[in-house]
Order: sequence, then C-alpha cells, then structure tokens
Amino acid sequence: MDASRSYLFVPATDLALIKKAVSSAADVVIVDLEDAVALSEKETARKVMKEALKAHNQEQKIIVRINALDTAFWEADLETAINGGATGIMLPKAEDEHGVQKVADKIRQISGGKDKAFELIPLVESAKGVQFAFAIASADPMVSVLAFGSIDFSLDIGCELTPEGLELLFARSQLVIASKAAGKGLPIDAVYPDLSDEEGLKKQTIFAKQLGFKAKLVIHPKQLAIVHQVFSPSKEELALAREIVEGFEKAEKNGVASIKIAGQFVDYPVYKKAKKILQYGSL
Repeated sequence: MDASRSYLFVPATDLALIKKAVSSAADVVIVDLEDAVALSEKETARKVMKEALKAHNQEQKIIVRINALDTAFWEADLETAINGGATGIMLPKAEDEHGVQKVADKIRQISGGKDKAFELIPLVESAKGVQFAFAIASADPMVSVLAFGSIDFSLDIGCELTPEGLELLFARSQLVIASKAAGKGLPIDAVYPDLSDEEGLKKQTIFAKQLGFKAKLVIHPKQLAIVHQVFSPSKEELALAREIVEGFEKAEKNGVASIKIAGQFVDYPVYKKAKKILQYGSL
C-alpha cells in the first residue's frame, strides 16, 4: 500500500533546490519541467534534471512532471526522465484517455517494456479533465493515481478560488469517485499557494482528507509538516482503531458481528475502516 502523503514540486532548473527537496521530509519529489520552467529554458532544465537523477540514491521516489502533449517538449522530457531513472511521470493537462494511453505507450517504447514499477500520474486541471476523470484513470494499468490542479481548473471554468474551497467541491469529489470506480489509489489534492497561511493550508488539507484524498501537492518544504500531520493517523485514532479491530474480531469468533466500542456502533464496515487506519499507521 502506498502511504505517500506529500508530493513536493521543485523546479528542474535548479540543481541545489532539487537536492534540498530530495533531502527534505517529502514522501515524493516532483521535478517540474512544465510551469516552473520558462520556454527558453526547457532544454537546460532537462540537462539539470538528468544530472539530479544521476546523483539520486533511489531511496526516495522522484516523479518528473513533463510538458503537456500540445507542446513540442514532452517527448524529449519523457526520454530524459525515463533514461535518467525517474520513478514515474506526471502528465499535466490530462483531459481524456487517448492522451494518457499515448504517454503510457511511449513510456513502454522508451523503456523497452520494463515499466512494471513505473507509475503515471495524470494531473486533472480542466473542466474536460474532470468530466472524463474515470476514463483518464482507467486508460492504462500504468496509471497509479490521479492528481488535481485547482489553479488551472479555476482559470478554465472561470471560478474564484476561496479559502473555503466550496467552488472546487464537485471537481474534488469527482476525482475521488472516479479513482475508486477505476480501481486506482485515492487521489492527490491540489497545491495551497499561500505559503504564509498555515491555518488555511491545514483547513484545506483536512477538507480534502474528509472528501477522500490521501495526499497533497505542496510547493515548499515548510508545508510538509501540516500535510503529514493531517494525513497521518493520530495516536488516539490508532488506539481506537486497534480497540475496534481487537474487540470486533473477538466478538466475531463468538458469532457476533455487531458490538459497541467506546460508545460507537461497530459492524463490518466500521471494522474494515479501522483495519485500514492500522495499515496506514504501520507504514
């Protein structure tokens, strides 16, 4: 089970920043060849990324966000990332299954079919992408999880981003439901762009977790502690989950599948949820 909670973006143009990101507490580092790189610096960014991947010790997952399929850069991005040893690829502007399949097939072509441990993360950030989220998630076995890009999404539909995030409720829920229906992992929530607003970051992360997200994209290491805290079971949650699992399994042996623990009604769904909490707590 993948227990990654944080995906830290870092520009592909800065080797020192990449090294800092890799040595940070981030569960996954995303080396960004897209939005963080000027058009005139794409080739240079690839060279820097290649050097960073060469020096990587493989202990931490490194995903490369390539440029979108409507650019002239994505194929060179893919080839450099795969040959350099990246763990996976993030595909921006994912809008339908055809684009995802195109990238997955290209990955297999470049890697010679040795893609079993490779993951492809479509970044859904448009109305079309949200509409076809299930098709995107189902497009290829290489797709491990969906990610949400709220800033581009808000630009696409013309909504105003607010601290409460209610304008993104449907899109977020759509990604959660599509991911589950496609048999994929729980999705990754969007970045929180205000680095000075720790309380806002915490509220947005809690909101995302309540909706069913399992992790968050982050843009600075200072955001990691809050994101990890929210997406990790607390000591109290683990203790209650352990009590539920042990109590229910004991009752089940005696032919009982409905009990009360700590004032809470416990049946099979509650028991299964408690087991999941313990699994995440042990990773």
